[in-house]
Amino acid sequence: MDIIDCHTHIFPPEIIAKREYIITKDIRFASIYKGSQERLIDVAGLVEYMEGNRITSCIACGFPFMDSGLIKMSNDYVIEASRQDNKIIPFVVFDLDKRGNPINELERCQGNGATGIGEIGFYEKGMQKQELEWLDDAAYFAEKAGMPVILHVNEQIGHTYNGKIPVDFIGLTDFINRHPLLKLVLAHLGGGICFYEFMPEIRHIFANVYYDIAATPFIYSEHIYRYIGMFLSEKVLFGTDYPLLGPKRYLKGIKDMEKEAKENILHRNARRFLGIDRLG
Repeated sequence: MDIIDCHTHIFPPEIIAKREYIITKDIRFASIYKGSQERLIDVAGLVEYMEGNRITSCIACGFPFMDSGLIKMSNDYVIEASRQDNKIIPFVVFDLDKRGNPINELERCQGNGATGIGEIGFYEKGMQKQELEWLDDAAYFAEKAGMPVILHVNEQIGHTYNGKIPVDFIGLTDFINRHPLLKLVLAHLGGGICFYEFMPEIRHIFANVYYDIAATPFIYSEHIYRYIGMFLSEKVLFGTDYPLLGPKRYLKGIKDMEKEAKENILHRNARRFLGIDRLG
């Protein structure tokens, strides 16, 4: 079975070793990992995951640290990981706070082999109109360069957890409308904004928007897969958020879908989103 995991995370060994120290210095990183037992893995851990679960290929995301040195270290590591194993698709990050020009780092990374941008998330404060406007320069660059973007979006009600943020859905829709050529993944089913695609005007604006199912087993009941199979099978990507979760709980929900819907989610949509056919 051909499976492309479109949402995984890796970190340089130096960052893994200094995890607790970085938590004290980086509020954004702490928003996800402070008090959490969630594992961090390096490229060896990701390769082991792919081999052990027969994953065809995967997107490896960087982390949007607040420190430019950590951003560069993370980006370089993700890119080097893809050189070590061409089944790893490198997505990089940039300075979200506009302390420096985000285009410089994105151009550098693209020149070194980065395929896309992500996962982008304002985990320490949320994503409102201002934060979305800060993303415009990077989005314009991504549109021109043909680099897809993964954006962290979570649901606005329900239980709390590390990294759950307030998101302005009106502002997000305006952002998407400003960037019609941007190939965008709204992670975690877009926090439920996908349900608004029943509105024709939203369906039109979101023509180049995809969603992934990362962390879905922690948020929704298994009935969510019936909805995806019936209404969103051409727009949803398989993604585990590994090492947060492995593939088994997702595959259990997907297994009863129609063959075409299942294959769309497991690999066809990813190939279209990435614009590549080199993954086997």
